[in-house]
Amino acid sequence: MQKKHASRLYSGIKPICGLATGLALLSSIPVQAYNIGMPAPGSDKQVEQSQESSQASYYLKYKPDMEEQARSLVTKMGGTITDSMPERNILIVTLNKADFDKIDSDRVNYHHIVEYVETNPQRQLLEKKTSLSY
Repeated sequence: MQKKHASRLYSGIKPICGLATGLALLSSIPVQAYNIGMPAPGSDKQVEQSQESSQASYYLKYKPDMEEQARSLVTKMGGTITDSMPERNILIVTLNKADFDKIDSDRVNYHHIVEYVETNPQRQLLEKKTSLSY
């Protein structure tokens, strides 16, 4: 009788130990957001990307009736205009980081043309099925 009771107790412990071991293994796996453009913390990928490509896309918001001056400013700095939103007085431009910094820091010279310049956030669609999907 004693052996029968012990085997029942042991068979009840097996699934619990297996579950605990499984949870311990899962908790040790690092979990990260699924975003290809965002490297893992501590990764040098972001540094490499910024060194490879010094050109980036920016929103340049110009003052009303200053579209032509804003366009000539972008071309004078060696940038390219990739798109525009005239109803919002915005040009989407590609500039070198140094040129962006020059416009951003030297606002006194460009304040009559440019209201602000900001980075154009890079958006992309995720795959239909990601590693976080059910």
